[in-house]
Amino acid sequence: MGIFSGQNRNKSQSTTTTLIAAGCSINGHLKVENYLQIDGHVEGQIEVANQLKISESGNVLGEIITERLIVNGSFEGTCHANHVDILSNGRVSGIVYSDNLSIEPGGKFTGVTHPSEKMASKPEIKAPEIKAPEIKTKETQHLDKKVALISNDPPLT
Repeated sequence: MGIFSGQNRNKSQSTTTTLIAAGCSINGHLKVENYLQIDGHVEGQIEVANQLKISESGNVLGEIITERLIVNGSFEGTCHANHVDILSNGRVSGIVYSDNLSIEPGGKFTGVTHPSEKMASKPEIKAPEIKAPEIKTKETQHLDKKVALISNDPPLT
């Protein structure tokens, strides 16, 4: 059987790490099923199912969506991850949406953090109902209560 047969590919996908080597530059949208390690330069949107590691020589500019982000290189942009680890040589600049952010001594973060978006949804708060006061005049006595007007003006007499 050849190296591209479906049988071999299914076995290897469960533990495969995709590598973007140093000296390699990619611009666009990447989607990886398991693990991705970036030693080169990537610009664009990156979606990784499990873990994205930006090594010391790695540089990413754009948006990252992943379960876990480990940065020991440079990242600038927006990140959506359940876990973000900035290692001692890591540099992160931008917006991070995560509930678990850790920065090792020597690691740098410049930007804004927010709770993970799926966890940030808050229960809807309903405003209390305000009942309009009844104002009866000769012109409005024949109208039923289908319309209520609220005004700061004094009642008509």
